[in-house]
Amino acid sequence: MDAKEHAAKEEPTVAPSMNGHDPLEEKATPEEVEKGDYTSVTRLFLDRTPED
Repeated sequence: MDAKEHAAKEEPTVAPSMNGHDPLEEKATPEEVEKGDYTSVTRLFLDRTPED
């Protein structure tokens, strides 16, 4: 396959969160949880005022 053929077969992609949906934020399915195939996520939000 040459470069032209490869470029023609590539599908457009969107960077994560560009379309408002981040696949990394999807919840694990019950099957994934049962198998232990998930990652616990902790979020940290800094809430600051302009005076801080």
